[in-house]
Amino acid sequence: MRLKMIAPSCMSIKRLSFTDLIKHFMNLSIGGIIMFDFFQYEFIQQAMIIGIALAVSAALLSPFLVLNQQAMIADGLAHVSFAGIILGILLSEEALFIAIPFVMLASLLIKYLSTTKTINGDAAIGLVSAVSFAIGLILIKKGEGFSVSIESMLVGNIFTATQTEMWLSIIIMGLIGAFILLSYRKLLLMTYDMDYARFSKINVQFYGYLLSGLTAIFIVVGVRTIGTLLISAFVVFPSIISSQLTKSFKNTLLLGLISSLFVVIVGIFIAHPLEIPVGSTIVILYAIILLIVLTMKPLWRK
Repeated sequence: MRLKMIAPSCMSIKRLSFTDLIKHFMNLSIGGIIMFDFFQYEFIQQAMIIGIALAVSAALLSPFLVLNQQAMIADGLAHVSFAGIILGILLSEEALFIAIPFVMLASLLIKYLSTTKTINGDAAIGLVSAVSFAIGLILIKKGEGFSVSIESMLVGNIFTATQTEMWLSIIIMGLIGAFILLSYRKLLLMTYDMDYARFSKINVQFYGYLLSGLTAIFIVVGVRTIGTLLISAFVVFPSIISSQLTKSFKNTLLLGLISSLFVVIVGIFIAHPLEIPVGSTIVILYAIILLIVLTMKPLWRK
């Protein structure tokens, strides 16, 4: 009798487990279909590739700029790129090929003015960016046949990016990655002790100019997809968030990379169905994460 009573219960357990298994399988299948449906569009795939490439580039640049008190150069170069891209649109079918050298020259000028102490670093950034932005507005007003709206330039749209922009974002990610990998110790020393770096016979000016040039290229590519007003947040947030969690420079770099990738991927997933700007979504996600980290930080210390 005991065996007979146990047998039905075992059967019911098996049935329940099988039912649950089917439900889980269905949920996974539906999720897989939705995921597949999301990625079946070429512009989504392209946007994700660009987003990931920009996220990696920004995360690698972030600690060397933020900890070296050069975070504002990203904002300044974003305003310069506004003029550079408009000039490129008026002169060429591929605006980036005009904008990149234009912004690189501006970044080198800012670096030169701040290095030679001709003008204070922040003042040099403000001066060059303001003049460039003014030139951009004049070009829009006087340019004939200019079809790009100011809003699209300020906010950006990663979903309308071209294949050229996708490949450029991949190339700049590779260049920045190679530069950081090959020059890591030198850049680290320059970040924490510039005087000792000079004493160690590191060509501080060369590496400084090279870092500024790579930042300029990243900004130009990012402005077209993320927007003039928001691209600087890509450079600032990763290090600010990760530095709240660790004191190690390597961990700051790693956590910044993880947070940057997470925010960009989630931001693209959220922005597309809601039809809201990707750049704005990403910045808001960054702000939420930073707020959570700052709120939880005192509790972690306890």
